[in-house]
Amino acid sequence: MTYPVVSQVALDPVAKSGFLSRPRRQISSLPRQLPHQRLVFEYDGAFVLGDRRLHGDDPHILHAESVSVVDMTKDQPVTAHVAIRSAGAHYFHVAVMFACTVDDPVEVVRSGLTNAEEHLVTYIKGYHKLFELGRDHQLDEAHELWTKVHAQVKAYTTVVPSALPGMTVRFAGLDLTPPEVIARGKEQYETSIFTIRGEHGVQTERRKLERDYELDEQEHLQYKSRGQNDFTRQESSADLDHQIADATKVRNFLTSGPGAADGYFATLPGLGTQQVADRVAALGDREYHDVRREIERDHELRVAREKARADVVRAAIQQGLFNETTGKELLSSFDRAAGEERSYSAVEQPARQEYRAELITAQDDDTFMEEDVRG
Repeated sequence: MTYPVVSQVALDPVAKSGFLSRPRRQISSLPRQLPHQRLVFEYDGAFVLGDRRLHGDDPHILHAESVSVVDMTKDQPVTAHVAIRSAGAHYFHVAVMFACTVDDPVEVVRSGLTNAEEHLVTYIKGYHKLFELGRDHQLDEAHELWTKVHAQVKAYTTVVPSALPGMTVRFAGLDLTPPEVIARGKEQYETSIFTIRGEHGVQTERRKLERDYELDEQEHLQYKSRGQNDFTRQESSADLDHQIADATKVRNFLTSGPGAADGYFATLPGLGTQQVADRVAALGDREYHDVRREIERDHELRVAREKARADVVRAAIQQGLFNETTGKELLSSFDRAAGEERSYSAVEQPARQEYRAELITAQDDDTFMEEDVRG
């Protein structure tokens, strides 16, 4: 649909219906007019504006050759598109927007102004300086170029207003864009950048959440480790206290009287009934052996002492210090004592060897050595 003339229709002559009847054009054969539209009839070489209420027998309607529908909208937007060359091989697209209002529909139809956009494009192209503004700008400098073009076009439309017959036209704005292919590429580029930034933001947020999770987990592990260390220290402290208490009990028991140590070592924890009995028997054997050894050592000391006295007496007799009869009696008494000692040793020696063999056998059968019993 064009502007300001929406449509034009040629009208056929009205045929006479009878001798006495008056001719009349059917209103239904005319274009319908909307509230913002008016009909202009071409009649007898002139143009007549139709009324809102049409009558088929009006001369300008009855004898009209054509009728035009004119848009009377106030400040109807009309855009004039022109292209200006860039610094490269492409062109910038400039869209100059105008606000148009029909003041005289008859004049519009008379002048043949059916399409205002074509007339406005011609009007803009008349400003030759406009097409030189883009030669110093690349396609990515559309914003900077827009400022220059807008100022130049506004000045041009003010100084040299458009002269469309029967209409009022004023400058309403300007838009400047690179070629569509460039615009699509830029849109894809910006979309890709936006997508990358979004993905980067998601990754950054994911890493932050993972880092927070790791920190929370480390804090939990540290808290758990501290708890375990505290428990270990408490357990060690309790065990140490228990050991100290046990050691105190052992010390008190060992210092309670003679034989307490042997009794303690014979009844250590974890021993069976037979092991306790064997250890008690071994302790008895050891005590018997110690007593026998002490007696033998004392007897040997006495014998050695008597032998030494006998040697002294013999030396005295040889020097004439003793009577021979008295010295012989004394020596004979010493010899009898020494003989009794030798006979006693000869009798007791096999018994002691037999006792030692039995003791070694018993130690081999037991699960511990004599040194273990001694602690």
